[in-house]
Amino acid sequence: MVKAILIKPLDGDPEGSTREFSTEDFARLEAFGAVRKADSEDAKKAPAASNKKAPTVANKAVEK
Repeated sequence: MVKAILIKPLDGDPEGSTREFSTEDFARLEAFGAVRKADSEDAKKAPAASNKKAPTVANKAVEK
């Protein structure tokens, strides 16, 4: 069994959740970009923050 952290939601579990998969399932899901391997320290960390320096998005709908 391989301990993995979900990158994408899977079977109702949100991204960032930790699950265990068989070696074959883990390899298949990793190829799809759905999971990454969890280290003991990695499982305790929060997911990486998105780009904090990105400009704010302007509203598309502007009421006049």
